[in-house]
Amino acid sequence: MELVQLRQLVCISQEKVLSHAAEKLNISQSALSRSIQRLEDELGMQLFSRTKNSMSLNEAGLVIAEQAKLVLEDVCALSAKAEALKNKSLPLHIATCAPAPLWKLAAELGTAFPAVSISSEMPDEDSIVGLLLAEKADLAIVRKPIASGAIESVPFMEEQLFMQIPLSDELSRKKSIRFADLAGKEIREYTKTGFWHKVHRDCIPGARYIEYDDLMVYTNVIKSQCPLTFVTELGNTLHVERDGCVTVPITDAEATARYRLAFLRKNEPRLGGIVSWAVHAAKQW
Repeated sequence: MELVQLRQLVCISQEKVLSHAAEKLNISQSALSRSIQRLEDELGMQLFSRTKNSMSLNEAGLVIAEQAKLVLEDVCALSAKAEALKNKSLPLHIATCAPAPLWKLAAELGTAFPAVSISSEMPDEDSIVGLLLAEKADLAIVRKPIASGAIESVPFMEEQLFMQIPLSDELSRKKSIRFADLAGKEIREYTKTGFWHKVHRDCIPGARYIEYDDLMVYTNVIKSQCPLTFVTELGNTLHVERDGCVTVPITDAEATARYRLAFLRKNEPRLGGIVSWAVHAAKQW
């Protein structure tokens, strides 16, 4: 049994169609079919239900494919660990569309991979793909799948936007709010929040913003006062507990961000283990 066969099996389970899997793996359909047949012979069981014109994973095949995926993730993580140990420092530049997922990733990554040296930037969302293609970023945190054959992107984590509201405000009695409920309100805002800054402006008509570019100043203000301000479950640095306030979720679709990790496919040998680790670790965060 070879790792390449496990990768082929996982690819077939994801693509559903043998010809699509062969195209993605850049091999002929007949070569892929022969490789899978050898795997079945070695395992002593059929993994596919075959007809004259098609083949699909049977019940045993689905179980084995899922186990193969776990094995490959462990292999990637092992490779990344070995690479980190081999190199005194493994530089990793991350471009992100928002700060909170980067903060969480960087903190956990530093513990799991001590040899990794992280740098980052938060450019406009539209420029992130260009940074990856130009190899000016190793990893990217984005919100949408990237339509480029050179780039792989995988689901990573979610972020939910909340509002901290003073008890003196009538909105504090609600179990949830919508952006429209904040129309005309005065809101204190830390501005370096990536795409969220635009979401706030686009979704809340007529709000009056008092902006802070300095995180320390912003934090001190909301500690000493109790204004309306945005928080998320990821943004612990922004989530300052204050007496006289409640935290209420915002239920608009725009208030939930679903992030993906993206990287150049050709860099998968170097980054695949880190990405696999991050995706699994994020489920526990």
